[in-house]
This record gives sequence, C-alpha cells and structure tokens, in this order.
Amino acid sequence: MTAYVHVNLRIKDPARQAVLAPRFQAALQAAGGRILHFGPVSQVLEGDVAPLPMAGIFEFRTLADALAFYNSSEYAPIKAERDLAQEARMFIVDAN
Repeated sequence: MTAYVHVNLRIKDPARQAVLAPRFQAALQAAGGRILHFGPVSQVLEGDVAPLPMAGIFEFRTLADALAFYNSSEYAPIKAERDLAQEARMFIVDAN
C-alpha cells in the first residue's frame, strides 16, 4: 500500500539547499519515489504549533520502499549535510 513521506522545513542556507535539491531528487527517484508537492505552506488550519514555511509530500509504492529510501546509501550523505542547509521535520504515513 502507498506510503507518503511528509517534510516541513525552513531553508537556512539557500546556496547549500540548491546543491542538495537535485541530489535529493535523484535519490528519491532511484528509490521509486515521486514528489507530489514541494512549496510554501499556504495556511495553518488548526493547531498551536506554527509550521515551518515549506512543505513537501513524497509518494512511495510501499512503506518498505519509503524506509529503504530514507536508509539508503544514496540518501545518507544528503542527510548528513541537510542540517547545514535546512531545519526539517520529517515523517512517514502508511496509507494502509
């Protein structure tokens, strides 16, 4: 069943982010994922915690595929560098 990786982030270093973005997209596609949305948060509907300004939703065929991407050797160096480029919250939703 389909799984979705959600990310909420603030870009701290646009130059580093610009270098990471194509590498992230290549790793995502290599793992069978696809970008459904990436852009600014439009509006807060509920809740007391303000979201970070950007959001992304990435689709995978299965939860196992999403986890394989997150734990992959292709994504590992991106994770290691990401903290310099952005502040992020990330989670997976299993659509079972």
